[in-house]
Amino acid sequence: MRILVSAESFGYGPITTGLNVVKELKNHSNLKLDFIGSGIALEQAKMSGFFDKLYICDTFDNKDLEKNIDIFKKYDMLLSSENVNGAIFALNNGIKNTYYIDNLMWMWDKIPEGLNNVRKFFISETIPCKDNFNRIGRNIVNPIFVGPVRNFDKKNCSTKNQLIINIGGAESFLLEYNLITKFYNKIINDILSNISPDRFDSILICGGSGVLKEIVLEKENKKIKIKTLIHEDYLKEMEESEYCILASGLGNFIESVGKNKNILFLPPINYSQLLQLDYYSKENLGFEIINWSNFKFYKEIPQFLDEETGVNMVVSNIKHYLEEDYRNIISMKINKFLSSNQNVFFERRYKYIDSLEQNASKKIAKIIFDDLYGGEINEDTK
Repeated sequence: MRILVSAESFGYGPITTGLNVVKELKNHSNLKLDFIGSGIALEQAKMSGFFDKLYICDTFDNKDLEKNIDIFKKYDMLLSSENVNGAIFALNNGIKNTYYIDNLMWMWDKIPEGLNNVRKFFISETIPCKDNFNRIGRNIVNPIFVGPVRNFDKKNCSTKNQLIINIGGAESFLLEYNLITKFYNKIINDILSNISPDRFDSILICGGSGVLKEIVLEKENKKIKIKTLIHEDYLKEMEESEYCILASGLGNFIESVGKNKNILFLPPINYSQLLQLDYYSKENLGFEIINWSNFKFYKEIPQFLDEETGVNMVVSNIKHYLEEDYRNIISMKINKFLSSNQNVFFERRYKYIDSLEQNASKKIAKIIFDDLYGGEINEDTK
């Protein structure tokens, strides 16, 4: 059985979700898996070592998909992690076994009609989403709710005197890439300007290679390392770090909330991250948060906008931030973060983890395998 995998190149979220399922599918020796995509998704797919072949294609772009139609025709199945256009293209071109994974059902203003008839529509619940599903998802033929497709076990981690700053994939076709690189370059330098060289034994800045290569430090420090990591290595470094400054994506949230970590979330660069920060605050989980609402230029951004409109409203805040010096606000937040300990919230975070369904990756992989092979599992496919 030949399976083609795609993931939207929208930060680390979609590709990490897809790779977690692929890892489980790899346990079945009669499945051959290849990847099609671009940007951060292709980079992580390549680094994973899971795939026999990797095809370069902007799978969000219908013209590029058309150019690669012969590739799609070679496969029996498509697994799409939040790659809307790729999934619809596959369905329209004869791949009836198209499976779609979505992490953002809680956020969407609508579901594209072309996704309604995928063979299975997996809805990953990190943030409760059944109310919004009832509002917009009733035409989906085969919805299946699962827990977060991430590693989110509870863990009392041993720590070293390290600060990790994870800016995520920082990539999307909806974003002005030069603007995002300028933003992260500025805020990282604003953060580091408030940290004494002796405060940490090491500082690790990680994320996608595209944005990291644009980081230019105002002050050199041999303790600072900047690098792109495979996901497993990032998790190890995060778990060993005493303080974690993280991009505000769902993956960073769910993978850190069960660890006994001091966490600060960075301002959002897209619409989902903005809404996520609001959700974290309401849950009162004790994170330190830098949000655009901390700045005088912020204007309220409502829920249930179409994604492009929401992203553009968030990006307007980034432009304001780049225009003036806001180091005083960053300084206040960083000093508060580094002078406090969030351990009084760890038990509350553990209870949050306990409320979530476990083993979503295995569940999705098993459903797909049972669909394709009628539930027949032999020694070669365990």
